[in-house]
Amino acid sequence: MADPTVALRELHRARRKARFAHLDWFEAVYRVYLAAAVGVVVTLFVSSWLGDAPLTAAQLDEVQAHGPAVVGLVTAAVAALGLRSGSRGGPLAMEPAEVRYVLLAPVDRRRALLGHALRQLRFGVFVGAVTGAVAGQLAHQRLPGPALQWLVAGAALGVVLSLGLLGAALLASGLRLRRWIATLAALAIVAWAAADLLGSLPAPTTTVGSLALWPLEVVWLDLVAPVAVVAATLAGLALLGRVSLELLEVRTALVGQLRFAVTVQDLRTVIVLRRQLALDTPRLRPWVTLGPRSRHTAWRRGWHGLLRFPAVRLGRMLTLGALAGLAMAAAFRGSSALVAPAAAALFLAGLDAIEPLSQELDHPDRHETLPVERGLLLTRLVAAPAVALVPVAAAVVGGWAVLDRTALGLAALAALPAVWCGAGGAAVSVGMGAPKAGGTQQLLPPEAAGFTIAIRTAWPLVVALLGTLPAVVARHGAADGDPALVAGAPAVSFALLVCLAVVAWLRFRDAASAWWRQAIEETQQTRRPA
Repeated sequence: MADPTVALRELHRARRKARFAHLDWFEAVYRVYLAAAVGVVVTLFVSSWLGDAPLTAAQLDEVQAHGPAVVGLVTAAVAALGLRSGSRGGPLAMEPAEVRYVLLAPVDRRRALLGHALRQLRFGVFVGAVTGAVAGQLAHQRLPGPALQWLVAGAALGVVLSLGLLGAALLASGLRLRRWIATLAALAIVAWAAADLLGSLPAPTTTVGSLALWPLEVVWLDLVAPVAVVAATLAGLALLGRVSLELLEVRTALVGQLRFAVTVQDLRTVIVLRRQLALDTPRLRPWVTLGPRSRHTAWRRGWHGLLRFPAVRLGRMLTLGALAGLAMAAAFRGSSALVAPAAAALFLAGLDAIEPLSQELDHPDRHETLPVERGLLLTRLVAAPAVALVPVAAAVVGGWAVLDRTALGLAALAALPAVWCGAGGAAVSVGMGAPKAGGTQQLLPPEAAGFTIAIRTAWPLVVALLGTLPAVVARHGAADGDPALVAGAPAVSFALLVCLAVVAWLRFRDAASAWWRQAIEETQQTRRPA
């Protein structure tokens, strides 16, 4: 009787040959070359264009004193995400046929999953190294030391974080941790790292942050961190045979749909599938029971959905707000590049907050049965999320206060417009929906069509980014002698105008689209021969 492991290996080899036979190698190499070239050029351009001043001696001492604990807190958050993912069957995701036929066959489960796990680890290490190297290049603009050392330190940090995420997930999945146990362990790890940041209790995650600052000071004890991460990853690989097939099958089906949604750039479907994957379901009962129905139906409907948010989603929104506040405070203190992660955090928080608007956009034909214009209904559904984002704005101010307390007036003034711009970018992204086949894009050459898709993808993030710019504008104004609050006021006003522009876009987009289609049809009719 043939060895099942050998037969499985031959099957995978045959599938790999069939897949490579239909692969256009020239196109694949061209895409890799183009992505690498664009990434390098953009990174070098952005790092040189920002031109942030080097840290002063006092700021450098502060970085050396608190920087390792800050990075340690990020490391703890990454490990917490890995534990929660592993308790839900992550991080592996294969094709449904692999789960149903291969893993149910008389084959050693660990050997059947090992190849998939190693490929995922390889990809995660690559992404982590590239992202960390980019962060190291940006850090070199303000911190002393050779650029090569910061690139290596950043890449090492990215690899450790990637392995920490995947290793924690593999370990939790192999141990079959219950979700509540994984959640408690995740909260304990984050609380320990936060206590270290406050100076109460040293945490082992701080060694990861100290490793990232090796260009400033080499501490050989920090090598314990990557060794521990590698050991946890190896332990997770050793426990692959204990992965739950039920959770893996559910996860595989959702991840397959998620990948397709990402391919077609359908962000709303991505959000819904990710919530199903994370078991982030609405509460059966709202946190607060609403009163009797009123004539403000859209307002009540919006709160009816927002009050059913689970505690995990509310906590995530507040955490994203606090992280955005930290990043904006760091940008105000000189690290301009951190407005990008601040905008990304507020964009993600906005995607959760605009759920009432998203629910309406999920049913584009339902408005036909309502006695109100669709554009007016969409603008009314924005009111409840705008008010619900006030606590997130308070979290932004709180995060800002942790790092900088000299400009809390600016933080209080800029927080709410920044949060609204993040939600505005989310509304634009969800409102545009997935790109539709046909239309005028069929007439464009491939290069122009690709550029159009890139602009379409980047535009919502630009809207979110405009809300975080007051931190940078105020810093430059303060350098010229103006108070930070006065210097940032024009940028805050501009952010509010951007929010109003998004509301106007929601209100008149359908009418403008109908007018444009009618104009094109009339133009085509006039060009037809009689």
